Amino acid sequence: MADGRHSPPSVRNTTGHPGLELPWMMAKEKPPITVVGDVGGRIAIIVDDIVDDVEDFVAAAEILKERGAYKIYIMATHGLLSGDAPRLIEESAIDEVVVTNTVPHEVQKLQCPKIKTVDVSMILAEAIRRIHNGESMAYLFRNITVDD
Repeated sequence: MADGRHSPPSVRNTTGHPGLELPWMMAKEKPPITVVGDVGGRIAIIVDDIVDDVEDFVAAAEILKERGAYKIYIMATHGLLSGDAPRLIEESAIDEVVVTNTVPHEVQKLQCPKIKTVDVSMILAEAIRRIHNGESMAYLFRNITVDD
């Protein structure tokens, strides 16, 4: 405490078990959205692992649009698309959200035509088969065609 680091963290007992205490969890601070470089007249592609709450994506799209990007795409592996996500995407400057089918989101797609899905079931099935049989995974990625 004397040096300002607050180490060890403050603790609380919310477990109901004497002697078992949990550190206070602080809300994660998000840095401001910044754009590096000139996006004017260009296509902007935002890549993330999960699209769940879309407020940050919508805010980023607004900034990109203000800076002159003429198309804005969001690409993510998992499209959770919670709560009002379909409505917010539909009303935003985002042109398209592309996610895989690792998480079901058919209802959200009905609510927002900007949501597109890439089917990864065949490549996952082939990867599982190759791992199970001890076959090369490198072959799988070198020999994928555009149609797959």
